[in-house]
Amino acid sequence: MNRNNYRNYSVIIVLVGLIFALAAIGVLAANRVKTTETLITSGDSSVSSATSSAFSLYIGDNLTGVSNPVKSAQVAVSGVYTGNGTIAVQVDSGTTQTFTLANVGSTPTPFEVLYDASTTISTLTSAGTYTYTLHATPSGVTVYGLSAKLVESHEYVPANCADGNPDNEKVKTTETFIIGTPDVLNPSIATSSELTLYIGDNLSGVANPVKSAQVAVSGVYTSTADGSITVQLGSDSQVFTMKDVSAPTPFEILYNATGTTDAITSAGTYNYPLTVTPSAQITIYGLSAKLAETHRYKPPTCGTGYAATGNLESSTFDTGIVSGSAYNSIMWAGQLGTNEIGKVKLQLATDAEGDGPWTYYGADCNQGTFYTAASSTPMEIGCPDIHNNKRYFRYKVTICSANDCSSRGDDTPQVDDVIVNWSP
Repeated sequence: MNRNNYRNYSVIIVLVGLIFALAAIGVLAANRVKTTETLITSGDSSVSSATSSAFSLYIGDNLTGVSNPVKSAQVAVSGVYTGNGTIAVQVDSGTTQTFTLANVGSTPTPFEVLYDASTTISTLTSAGTYTYTLHATPSGVTVYGLSAKLVESHEYVPANCADGNPDNEKVKTTETFIIGTPDVLNPSIATSSELTLYIGDNLSGVANPVKSAQVAVSGVYTSTADGSITVQLGSDSQVFTMKDVSAPTPFEILYNATGTTDAITSAGTYNYPLTVTPSAQITIYGLSAKLAETHRYKPPTCGTGYAATGNLESSTFDTGIVSGSAYNSIMWAGQLGTNEIGKVKLQLATDAEGDGPWTYYGADCNQGTFYTAASSTPMEIGCPDIHNNKRYFRYKVTICSANDCSSRGDDTPQVDDVIVNWSP
C-alpha cells in the first residue's frame, strides 16, 4: 500500500525576493575606479639622444559629472644604462621631469623611473581616444632597450546594470602568465612556451580591439661580451641588445606584441608560441614572462525585467522510514508567466542519514539535468540505485523568466507547491 507524503512549500515569495535582490545588484549607485595599462614604446637599440614616441589612450567609460576623473597616471620608463648623467621625460607639453642616474661608468645597470603624467592626463573629462607623445632625452648616459608604458587609474560612472549598456565601449587590461622557470637558459639555446590568451568579451564591430599588448621578459643574466636576447611571439621577432656585465645583473625587456595580437577580432582562446633565445654571449637565469594586454569591447546589453533564473533548495524532509523509502514522482503546482513564458525545473537529492552531502539529480539520473513538465503533472523519479532506501530528501526548484533559461524575461513563473510522492 502506497503512502503519499505531500510537502507543500510556497516558494514564489522566496524566489521573487531573490529575483528582486539580483536585480538590485545591477543598480550601481557609487562610482567605480579602473586601472588600464598602455604600451608606449619597446626599444631594441641604444639611445643616447632625444627620442619621441606617440601613443593613444582610449577611455571607454562614462565620465559625465565626475570631478577630476583621472586619479593617477604615471609613465614607467625603463631599460639598462651606462654612463653618468640624466634622463629627461615629458609627455606632450607637460612638465619636464629630469631624473639623475648615478655614475655607473661602463657597467650596464638596469633602471626604472616613474614620470608623473597626472597633470597632462588629468585634462580628460569624457570618453574617447586621446593621443599623446612621450619625449625621453638622455644626457651623459646611453640607454639600451628603452621601454615605456602608461598606467592610469580613473573614476567613472558605471552603467545602470552590471557591466551593461554604457554610452561607450569599454576597455580592460588583463595579465597572463607565460613562463617562470628556475632552469638556466644557456647561450644560443632557445626555449619555447605556449601562451594561451582568453578573450571572453564581445568584440563584434569593434575596430582594432587590442589597444596595447606587451610581453615583459625578465630574469638575471651574465655575459662574456656584448650580446642580445631575441624574443618571438608567433612569427614576429624582436632583438634586444644586452651589454656586457661583470656580475649577474637583473633585466626586464618589454616585447611589443601588438603586431601579433592585432589579428584578434572576436572572443575566443588564442594560442601563441613564445620563444626566447639568448645570443652566444648571454646566459639567463630565472627566466620569466607575462603578457599584459588592453582591449576594447562591447559590454552586454542590460536586460529588463527579472533575472534569468532563480532557485531554491528546500530544507531536509524526513519520511520517517528507518529502512528508507521508494521515491515515485515529483511535481510542481503553480503557473508560468504571461503567455506560458518561462520554465520550472526540479531536482531531487536523497540521503540515508540526513546530514548530506546533498547531490541533486534530474530525470535521467544525472546531476546536470532536471525534471520538467507542465504544472500539476507528476514526473516519475526513477533512478532507484540513487534514491531508493534513503530516509531523507530535499528538492531544488529553478525558475526561468524566459524559455531558454539564459535571457532575462518580463514575467516570472509562480510555484505554489512542490509535491514528492514516496512509499515505504
